[in-house]
Amino acid sequence: MNDIDDKIKQAFNRELNDIIADNERTDANPFKQIKWAFKSKMKWIYAQVMFYTIAFFAVMVYAIYRFYHEQDLKSLIGWGIVIIMTGLIGQIGKLWYWSELGRNRVIREVKLLELQLAHLIQSNDNKQ
Repeated sequence: MNDIDDKIKQAFNRELNDIIADNERTDANPFKQIKWAFKSKMKWIYAQVMFYTIAFFAVMVYAIYRFYHEQDLKSLIGWGIVIIMTGLIGQIGKLWYWSELGRNRVIREVKLLELQLAHLIQSNDNKQ
């Protein structure tokens, strides 16, 4: 082999080892996945979703407080609707975020499989 082939092989092995190490660190627990998500390209969207989810939760807590201190039936119905709507919107935000975390995990696994397959093909070519 020539020098360029050796450099490509070294770079390939480094990339494979980096992805394997990153995969093992990130998949260890959900908190590390959340931290990793905020380092990706969509970090500003994740931050917005988290902010709005927390804001809707705060509004829901306030609505629950107001609901239990109301006496009028019309006000009770209004605050009850606010509780239901803010709870649903907050849950939708959480569901979207957790599905994105799952999607990111699948993408990392596919990259790892692609690199392992390329490594396997390269090692088979070297044997022949």
